Amino acid sequence: MVHKDELLNLSEIARLAGVARTAAQKWHKVPRKTGGEPPLLLVVKALEANARDAEALEGGPPDAEAPDSQEVQGEETEGEEAEEGGEHPPLYSREVVVAFLKAVGYMNADESPMERRVGKGKWAPTHPTIDPRRAQQPAPDSGQKPLKVDPRTGGRIRYYLPHAWKLAGFGSENSFSSSKTHGRAPLPDGIDELERPYWFAETLEAWKAGAEERKVERYASRTVPPDGYTSEGQPYRVLPGTNYYARKAARTAGAADQEEPSREG
Repeated sequence: MVHKDELLNLSEIARLAGVARTAAQKWHKVPRKTGGEPPLLLVVKALEANARDAEALEGGPPDAEAPDSQEVQGEETEGEEAEEGGEHPPLYSREVVVAFLKAVGYMNADESPMERRVGKGKWAPTHPTIDPRRAQQPAPDSGQKPLKVDPRTGGRIRYYLPHAWKLAGFGSENSFSSSKTHGRAPLPDGIDELERPYWFAETLEAWKAGAEERKVERYASRTVPPDGYTSEGQPYRVLPGTNYYARKAARTAGAADQEEPSREG
């Protein structure tokens, strides 16, 4: 069990994130629309899984155990109103809160506040963030490259639209966003606790490396023979019906059929 001075209530979480308490309340209480637990509880469970994995690897209890969600919600704190139904106000360990804020873009890796991007629509983190789940690295003798992770926590680095496009080899964020809409970009590796898509570096780098192969495949589909040629030698296809060269060839063929035979002789 963590010490009481290491626990934060919703008002303290809100101050640490620089948001209103209602935002912290939502992170604590509202399940995601795409399914799953509320955001803060997702991180609680992620850190609990990290602790279990560490215990399994070391053959003993981990150095620091993530607080169980039931334990952190049963403490009382001064200045915090009780929840509806007379329940004690929720408390989360600072470890959980910091991991959450680093994951969703409110806090940098060094725990300093992350500046917010200015723009319309659903905001995305200004810089890549850190997944709260400790990554499982490939075995040393597997021949696979190690995953790129945060050196402090071992969590993989999440890239969002503002920084993913460059790593994937696109010319701009708008180009990446448009290509994603039309299915011409790498599929996201997941959605974060606030339901925004993200990618890992390995996914983006693999997409960039495969650009030439996709280009060859795309142009190979254009080598299918045309449906015909105009009198000027321009190729055309019958479909779609609005094809300029197809209409021109049809008019030329029709004019030839309508020519009257010569009356000489």
